[in-house]
Amino acid sequence: MKNLSRIVGSIGAVGMLISTGCLHIQPIGPLAHAQGLPSNPPPIGSKAAVEATRLEPILREAPKPTPPAMYVTPGEITATNADEAMKRLQQELETDRRSTEAMPRYAEISIVK
Repeated sequence: MKNLSRIVGSIGAVGMLISTGCLHIQPIGPLAHAQGLPSNPPPIGSKAAVEATRLEPILREAPKPTPPAMYVTPGEITATNADEAMKRLQQELETDRRSTEAMPRYAEISIVK
């Protein structure tokens, strides 16, 4: 029993040494700075820390909207073709609605100073 406790104790001590040694491994080579933090990071909440963590917005120009479909013009509507003009106008409005929904939506960001 005495030997068993010595073995368990020595395994625990070796484990502690190994685990503390792993905390202090430093990367070396050309990618060392890309993986780690700077040696003296600015204090949290300082203006420099906020500037360092700020992400630049991705700016994209929104595409131009599709011009409205012109299936029916006011000059084409008469008393005899009013029903047909109404159906074409409903189709025109539906086509315009679909083209508006298909447009990508970009966030509008405003910065308050």
